[in-house]
Amino acid sequence: MSTILVVDDEESVRRVLVEFLQKHGFAASAAEDGVTALTMIRRLQPEVVLLDICMPGLDGIETLKRLKSEAPRTAVIMISGEADLRIALESLDHGAYDFIQKPLDLAYLERTLIARIATLDRAPSKTPHQEVRHAETGRGRRRAR
Repeated sequence: MSTILVVDDEESVRRVLVEFLQKHGFAASAAEDGVTALTMIRRLQPEVVLLDICMPGLDGIETLKRLKSEAPRTAVIMISGEADLRIALESLDHGAYDFIQKPLDLAYLERTLIARIATLDRAPSKTPHQEVRHAETGRGRRRAR
């Protein structure tokens, strides 16, 4: 069973995502901020982290940077309801696997998770496989070079 950590400052988002993930066979936990997430990542060693960009304190981009330095093989899917294309591209430049806008398309999220988890053993450890979604539509892909 794959482990996924949901990091979002909104309790309702955390609850919905954890319930959705557990219903679909994932081991899911949640953190309310970046500092808590970094502590949990060390303990849980999740395969995937769903990480909100706009959080008080340690924001998603800074959390992503620290997470990728400590756990480079962990796939990070950035989520945000307020981010623009520039922020989406910045998160991909810092090693995020994907970027999805809120409200989340849960069926699409499930397909993305399954695809990423299926390729974890084949992904290179220093050059993470990255995808981009257009901030406006949540669609489209680009591999990092």
